[in-house]
Amino acid sequence: MKKIILTTFFALTVFTGFAQITVTTAFVPTRMEGKNGTNNDRLPIWFWAELTGLTPNATYRYYTSMDSINAAVSSNGAGNPYLINMVSGTVRRTANASMSNSAGHDSLVADSTGFYAGWFGVEPTGNGRYKPNNILVPQIMLNNGAGGISIATRVRMIAYPVKIIKFGSSSADSLGSAIYDSLDAQPKNFIAIYDNVTATGRPINIAMVESDGLNVTAVTQIASFYRNNVDTMAMHWGAIIPNDLANGVRALEERAFTTGLPIDTVTDADGWWCSGVNTVNMATGTIPQFLNSTFVLSSSATIPDTAYTTQTTFFTANSNDPVAYYNWDFGDNSLPATGANAQHVYTLPGVVTVTLVISNGACTDTITHTVVVLLGTNIPRAPGFGFVIAPNPTDGQFTISGMRGNNEREIVITNLLGEVLFTHNAVGSNIQLDLTGYPAGIYLVQVRDKDSGKTGVRKISVR
Repeated sequence: MKKIILTTFFALTVFTGFAQITVTTAFVPTRMEGKNGTNNDRLPIWFWAELTGLTPNATYRYYTSMDSINAAVSSNGAGNPYLINMVSGTVRRTANASMSNSAGHDSLVADSTGFYAGWFGVEPTGNGRYKPNNILVPQIMLNNGAGGISIATRVRMIAYPVKIIKFGSSSADSLGSAIYDSLDAQPKNFIAIYDNVTATGRPINIAMVESDGLNVTAVTQIASFYRNNVDTMAMHWGAIIPNDLANGVRALEERAFTTGLPIDTVTDADGWWCSGVNTVNMATGTIPQFLNSTFVLSSSATIPDTAYTTQTTFFTANSNDPVAYYNWDFGDNSLPATGANAQHVYTLPGVVTVTLVISNGACTDTITHTVVVLLGTNIPRAPGFGFVIAPNPTDGQFTISGMRGNNEREIVITNLLGEVLFTHNAVGSNIQLDLTGYPAGIYLVQVRDKDSGKTGVRKISVR
């Protein structure tokens, strides 16, 4: 009868040896890297666990491993422990787990109620348990909490199965691809990776934010992309995600080292991030993709306020993404143009709205600008010169600036029908004017330098 009761206990809760130490809450990813045999692509799995049933105020020696759900009661599993001390904040890696050798274990301290919460980690090895598609569970080995040098309790977290995947460049569900990123996150915090924008359920993977104080750049068994693109680099993190991820990566949730609670979340609606990286069903294997999750497509364009019929008008644009493409609509029902530099000849006078769409395939910027097209016969004979109107739009008052020298200038303001509202002569490089009381709309400001004969035209919008 005792044996039957014990078997039932295993099926309902976490296996904890002979002590009633249980996991009340845990935060464990669904995937981890693994490859049986030679494994030089290793990435650790990180998880948070909250334990109860410990001896109040006792200090336990511990180390971690991964094991099969139905492993023997006495099995210690496999994997190199990553030892986190939640008090000192140190992170260590050992290839020789041991309760007797101080290098092979660390310690955790139960509170006055016998409770403990913290982060744990395990590095996969070439052990046969780490065969792709296998299902393993995290395991925490504890001594007796009283200085013992042997394992007294094995906390096997059977409620949190983890699937093993290896790096590969096809769509098989046993394969994964490398991603890395840099976020404005605190060192030693963790990034939980989700395939949904609400960041709910178990994450696909969890990565620690650098620099964590642990330098593995010389450990050749660690994945090369991690050693070259992540380790010791401030705010970087790296992970493996499955190649059969139909939703892609849609949320990155930063979790605190001290509490395990969420701090901030960055999301993407379709898994195709603004940087241009598409995480939907990735199949790049060990070729790391820089997610660049903080990337924001930033663009600008030079579009004239005025243009003239029968004359070529030039348009230019740029963005912070060298692979972005540009699509121009000149607002007069003509064929669109593409490219960062475009030109167009208007045939009819009037007011048109020029629309520029800049896209890198993942994100899009749209810029619109009103252009007043004047008859070609109104083109000033003298070369034009530039000036600035601000504020624009305006409630009435505005300043003309940006002109060099203190020459005398003639300012003529007209409506779009060419009717002159008023003229004004002024000397200086900053000229203040007022259209308060005029109807809301677009007006043309023409400035002529009386000394050089140069003329410029700008439009102003009155609200």
